[in-house]
Amino acid sequence: MNGILTIEVWKQLIFGMLGTAGFALIFHVRYRFLPLVACGGFLCWLSYLWGLSLFGQDACFLATLLSGFVTAAFAEVFARICKSPSTVFFLTSMIPLIPGRPLYYFMDAIVDGSQKRAAYYGMVAFLTALGIAVGMSMVWTICFFLRKVQGKGSRPQAR
Repeated sequence: MNGILTIEVWKQLIFGMLGTAGFALIFHVRYRFLPLVACGGFLCWLSYLWGLSLFGQDACFLATLLSGFVTAAFAEVFARICKSPSTVFFLTSMIPLIPGRPLYYFMDAIVDGSQKRAAYYGMVAFLTALGIAVGMSMVWTICFFLRKVQGKGSRPQAR
């Protein structure tokens, strides 16, 4: 991104917002949460692009991990503010990161019989999914331990 958001980057961010809002409608997210979910999609893709600029274009795992972490933190914060489950915000805000293109190219390479291409795109899709999972797990683990420390996450003892 080099400090300047180009027209192409703005297009990606706007369409990330719109796509996220569209999926939120499909998932029947409450209308009052739509602006927040759309902002989550914007933040998700912005943090992914920032991760690519930080770690390099070939570091899809690290960029996705960063984006997954930021988006899960966003979801946790707004879940507490809105008194709603964090998955409402997380699942819909994470839509821009779904590895659709690598999965398509992976399947195309399998059909064509190109094992090298299939291995490459399969690896990219797997690393993207792993980055999402690790990023979200890190935030949810931190939140779990914070709730334990505050005493809100423990169950009452049976007598």
